[in-house]
Amino acid sequence: MDYSSYSFSAETQAEFYQAETEVLRFGERLVRKPYAEYMRTTLLAIDAVFAVRIPNDVELPVVPLIILYDLTNRKYGGDAARSARAQLSEFQIPEENLDAAIEALHYMQALDWIAQHVKPGFTITMETILFIHEMLLNGTPSDERYHSFRSTPLPKNKGADPASIPVEISELCKFSNGDYFSPLGQASVIHHAFESMSPFDSLVDRTGLLFAFMPMFRRGPFVDGYMVPICWGASLEKNYRQKLRDSSRDKSSPKTHLHYRERWAAYNARNTHIAAVIADSFLSRTDSLRKQWRSRGMKLPANSAIDKLLDLFLAVPCLTIKHAAQIIGKSYGATNEAMSQLVKEGIVRETALDRRERIFICNQSTSMITGFVDELIEMSQKAKDN
Repeated sequence: MDYSSYSFSAETQAEFYQAETEVLRFGERLVRKPYAEYMRTTLLAIDAVFAVRIPNDVELPVVPLIILYDLTNRKYGGDAARSARAQLSEFQIPEENLDAAIEALHYMQALDWIAQHVKPGFTITMETILFIHEMLLNGTPSDERYHSFRSTPLPKNKGADPASIPVEISELCKFSNGDYFSPLGQASVIHHAFESMSPFDSLVDRTGLLFAFMPMFRRGPFVDGYMVPICWGASLEKNYRQKLRDSSRDKSSPKTHLHYRERWAAYNARNTHIAAVIADSFLSRTDSLRKQWRSRGMKLPANSAIDKLLDLFLAVPCLTIKHAAQIIGKSYGATNEAMSQLVKEGIVRETALDRRERIFICNQSTSMITGFVDELIEMSQKAKDN
């Protein structure tokens, strides 16, 4: 299929441009922040909360996800299930939501992999899509025997013929490696086409989302690999989104199919635009808390341990001294002394993790991140009720 022959109305193309402008603005603002390098996991966790929320109404606490993701990579070799079972008592995820939390961690792993690897010059192949789908299912540890495509037809002749899926995915990958339309326009074509063929038996939606994000990383709108929590907008209008997904798989009327393809594109542009604006408001809150901490009159030599810790705690609210020292690149002794000063200032509090290790928790950044996500969930609920 010649995906480059798609067309969008002038109005939809203008919406692409507006959304991409906001995404670029967010990224360029973030990369100038001294805490930018610490914010990646926080943004991944916010997006993951809403990626898991799209198909259902499970409410995952965002700060435990941030902590678990760090623990997963640092201590458990990428095994999200083991990490979730070993979570800290202070940041417990309810037992009934543990499977959803593991799904969220897998989503974060897959999106993080894309952010690290899909850059200008990266070639997307069918194996890339199978690998991403496998990561969404099972996380980072993998024997590289990827799950195969769907082998049975969908009801009512919807979706692609199973026998044609490998060829269609390969063609879509070729399209994704070119520079067609704007990056967001290309992403919209990919997402719609992927949903249209529905190539997997499970997690089609998340795999399609991550596939669609790839041009945004490869062509530059996600500055330095920083993305906005686009899944929030998708969860906000998930009933309408489900209607668009269903229509993408029904090819009985070519005219109707084209109509909904345009609506899908406009929907993606709108969600991306508002997600960038929302993410920018999160940076404003973070800046406000940072300014509050630094107005206390503490001695903060540039590039010192305490200077870096203040920025680190904005994004990661729970740390041990050893791990904090590794992140900020300072000695254990310097980090320990700086942490003691933050305890005296009331910015963090100390609690015992075990006999060998202490853990330091920042209640203010926990409240800031949690409050931000809770407000977005409330907005989603209001939209659903209305």
